[in-house]
Amino acid sequence: MVTLDRHRPKRRFRQLLLLCASAILTLIVLELIFRAGGIHGSYHQPRIDRSMPIAGKRAVRSTFGYFSNSIIVSQYDSDPRGYFDPGYVISHSHNSVGWRDSEHTLEKPTDVYRILGVGDSYLYGQGVRHEDVCLTKLTGLLKETLEPKTIETINTGASGSNTVRQFQMLSTIGLAYDPDLVIVHFVLNDISPVGQVPQVKFYKDYTNIYQTSDWFCEYSYLWSWCRQRFLKTVRAKRHIRDSVDGFRTDSDGWRLCRDALSRIKQICDANDTRTLVVIFPYFIDLDGDYPFQPIHTIVADYCRSQGINVLDLRDQYRSHHGPELWVHPTDQHPNETAHDIAARAIARYLKDHAEALLWRAPS
Repeated sequence: MVTLDRHRPKRRFRQLLLLCASAILTLIVLELIFRAGGIHGSYHQPRIDRSMPIAGKRAVRSTFGYFSNSIIVSQYDSDPRGYFDPGYVISHSHNSVGWRDSEHTLEKPTDVYRILGVGDSYLYGQGVRHEDVCLTKLTGLLKETLEPKTIETINTGASGSNTVRQFQMLSTIGLAYDPDLVIVHFVLNDISPVGQVPQVKFYKDYTNIYQTSDWFCEYSYLWSWCRQRFLKTVRAKRHIRDSVDGFRTDSDGWRLCRDALSRIKQICDANDTRTLVVIFPYFIDLDGDYPFQPIHTIVADYCRSQGINVLDLRDQYRSHHGPELWVHPTDQHPNETAHDIAARAIARYLKDHAEALLWRAPS
């Protein structure tokens, strides 16, 4: 005969209450520890951009740039490096073509060695001063190598551009400036969105998701910290997978990007202009198991197969983790230090391959 234990449900209920009480007490202790240590998620307000015409000039929408004769003022909610102007702002001025650069004559002077930069917001220099952009810094770094020529750089970088668009710009207006060298600043989101293939955005798809807090973050340091770390991990895995998948051989985006790279090389050769593709990394986990390396390898291998000179900058940043090279915690664009590292690496590469790439320079 089986005897029922009438007290078992009560014991289980007490055990459950004790377990819940222990869990709550643990969370309370952890919350107190986090508060005492000032440990919490780091959330910032997003960047605000304001556009305005240059005084006394008429701003007109540019086909391959921003509005001509205009200024974009970007404002951040803090200034971690003490780099921005008062009010945490930085200005980006655009010339009559709509490029973030000074004015350039279409006809190249005889004593000028002209370098045309092609790329997106990394080349454009979002969040850094024009004189700190890697392309601009090449003028000083290559001065002795190219004397007695005067070095002139033209920055055609446009935010949101991709390789297909960059080819269109070169064939329409860029090569009309008769550059001696075209440097394509390749970023890992430079595949064209076609059909169901998205253009992967590092900030939108990876960084921004854990920069947005929820209502409970205002009350709990522990929740604020755990939420941000969890979203970083989950979102990062998804972003890495989508990024690498975008460069599959059968990807429409990568197919169009490959075609654009080849056509850039072809039209530059026809114009007696040398071409260099520089691959920029995403600035995350550079000192460890950098997850985007497969994309670098795919792009570099393709360029070499087409006879395109290519420089992968990933190794130049191995001593850095990544976010310390961001313009701001809410803006993953390379800051002035990252631009300087890139400029010096590009200058070294050009000097080492002067015969192939600086062919118009005097021997």
